[in-house]
Amino acid sequence: MKNSKGFGKFEVLTVIVLLMIVGTFLLYGVIKQSPEEGMKTMKNDAVKFSSAVATNNDTFHNTNFVYLGEVIDEKLIKEIKNPIGRGNCSVSESFVEMINGTATTTLKCGEYLIDRATFAGGEKLKLYKVSDWEEKKSDKSNDQKTLYNCIENGKEKYPEYYEELYFVYRINQDYGTGHYYADTVEDCKVVAKTFYREKNEYQK
Repeated sequence: MKNSKGFGKFEVLTVIVLLMIVGTFLLYGVIKQSPEEGMKTMKNDAVKFSSAVATNNDTFHNTNFVYLGEVIDEKLIKEIKNPIGRGNCSVSESFVEMINGTATTTLKCGEYLIDRATFAGGEKLKLYKVSDWEEKKSDKSNDQKTLYNCIENGKEKYPEYYEELYFVYRINQDYGTGHYYADTVEDCKVVAKTFYREKNEYQK
């Protein structure tokens, strides 16, 4: 059956679906911030993350190196949404580290990274763009890191390989242990692999 303008039900539904798809993309484009705008939001989120660690430092097992995942688990901060793309900021690659008495904060959100910022007065904040960690080194790889997992019942326990201290945190949580470094873990067979990625300062 067609309406007075000659459109059948199928055509009308098709137009509605297409309009919904276009509307979704337009809405996403409005919500998604540019890297320049997102950098400001990321900085504010990194400051909140750093502050949550500083004011509750005695809460953590390793007071000199605290991951975002630990702070979220302690319900001291909520998950941080990626202001530039989809999803949340990484709980295993975002951390606050004490270096010579100064708190430095790293926040990774999607493919963007604030790396060991101190938020000191007048500091020019740098934003980096990074690729995923890969086992195979490419011609563009300029950053590398040893990441960890453990084998349990012949399978990798975790869905991804973690930085050493976050790996240790997960082991302590799962096994009720109090390790500080991966080389003391005996709860499972520890596997360490070298991963590579591309890391470059974001250029406007």
